[in-house]
Amino acid sequence: MKWLWIFLGICWIYTPSLAQEPEDIWEMLDESLRREKETLPGEIEFGPPGLREEKERPELMEREPRIERAVALDRPVDPNSYIVGPGDGFVVYIWGQVNQFHELIVTPEGKLIVPYVEPIPVAGLTLAEAKKKVVQKVREHYRVDVSVELKALRRIRVFVTGQVARPGAYDVSPAHRAMDVLSSVGSRRNIRIFRRNGDTLWVDLDRFLNLGDLSANPYLEAGDVIYVPPRGDVVHIYGAVKIGNRNAYELRSGETIADLIELAGGLREDALPEAELVRFKDDGVTKEQYTLDLNGLLHSNPGNPFYLKPGDQLFIRHIPNWRPRAWVEVRGEVRKPGPYPIEDGVTTLSQVIEEAGGFTERAFLKKATLERRQAQYVLPDPELVRLQQISSVMGGLEKMKPLEYDYLKTRSRENRSLLAVNFERLFVEGDKSQDVVLRYGDLIHIPRKWETVTVSGQVDHPGMIPFVDGMGPDYYIRQAGGYTQRADKGRVQVIRARTQVWMRKEEIKTLEPGDTIFVPEKPEHDWWGLFKDVSAVAGQLATFVILARSIANI
Repeated sequence: MKWLWIFLGICWIYTPSLAQEPEDIWEMLDESLRREKETLPGEIEFGPPGLREEKERPELMEREPRIERAVALDRPVDPNSYIVGPGDGFVVYIWGQVNQFHELIVTPEGKLIVPYVEPIPVAGLTLAEAKKKVVQKVREHYRVDVSVELKALRRIRVFVTGQVARPGAYDVSPAHRAMDVLSSVGSRRNIRIFRRNGDTLWVDLDRFLNLGDLSANPYLEAGDVIYVPPRGDVVHIYGAVKIGNRNAYELRSGETIADLIELAGGLREDALPEAELVRFKDDGVTKEQYTLDLNGLLHSNPGNPFYLKPGDQLFIRHIPNWRPRAWVEVRGEVRKPGPYPIEDGVTTLSQVIEEAGGFTERAFLKKATLERRQAQYVLPDPELVRLQQISSVMGGLEKMKPLEYDYLKTRSRENRSLLAVNFERLFVEGDKSQDVVLRYGDLIHIPRKWETVTVSGQVDHPGMIPFVDGMGPDYYIRQAGGYTQRADKGRVQVIRARTQVWMRKEEIKTLEPGDTIFVPEKPEHDWWGLFKDVSAVAGQLATFVILARSIANI
């Protein structure tokens, strides 16, 4: 009886869970279906069994493409010229009854393996041919739309040999060109690339850099051997060519005068139609000279080329004064400031001012300047250069004579390119001797009237004081509040606005607008040190006097 009650108790305990089991099972099935719908697109349910089975594989689930490091390209990959090889990465998109994509890499055997499609040989095909072949093979198995895209370029190995700084093997991509791996110390124009198929390509770095000829700097392929030979014979070109900063070029076999001129950028517009060629004879010393008709060699009779030989020197002269630039600039208080064309060495100052509309009411002719900015028209000052060199050496100023120091100081303040032109005498008094002829690059500056005088240094209120005609330095110092206790009244200086010359206050009777008065500070004195020095000297004198008297009494 005891065992019966135990059995009934166990049955009563487990009865609710047994009753709920079917409901729990259906909830689990519903949850599984819901998750499947969230993970897989609805159209998979109606697709062919093969595609559905493939889609449900974990490694083929839809996902975002991985972002990989991009390869620097000089242009988009050309599908008709790019050759596919092992290591190239592809993305195969399939859509229609199923949406999916596969990230695939060409195998070392040159095949692209699309899941549930037989391996597709693509190595050696152009990119366009490989894409077409993959689409065709996939459509043979499934009724879908297919897109094939190149995602990543493979790494290839090339070999650099010969006269280079770092020979050896280099891992690059098919987007790299020959120049990307070259650090040439040998030839620049006779570099060869040996291909695995037996082809030989020529690399001409000068032609690529000077003319942008991409055919002279080809793309690299796997297994290329780049050979840089020693630098060969050179030829020279001088004169009126567009790339004039370089004269020597390595000679390639069969090159002509026209090829050399093209390599140098072509003729300038001012080039004369005749050129001279200097050629060495077989002894390497004796020269021959030829006069060449460039029009005939380049245009009229290109079929009869003039071939170059090692050591040739081509001289191309130019037309002098070709399209000369001639203008001056007017700044400041004129009606129409700006640049003006002139006839160099003929047009005068008054003509340009007239063309500029004349002066404004605020023009200050007394301070107007004419600056000759072209260095070829400015006379050199060897003495100033010599003194500047002396002053740049430690202790050099002490070695100068007083007159030399004054010359250096004065000339350093001056603007050496200023012409001595009195605008008031020319435009107010009509003195034509001041009407100088202008040269290219001259700068005419007409300042605005200055209405102040500046007082600086040891005054109570330093600053700008309104100009009053006929007044001297003392008036402006009083207007600035007078001297301070630290002012050194005996060393007051006046700096002329036009010449920047420093003059003592006593030398100036009246000031001009723009002048500056400088009141220096009294120098500080070490009175205790001075007392000690005087005491020492006095003691020495007393000792000397006592010694002298002692000697006299002997």
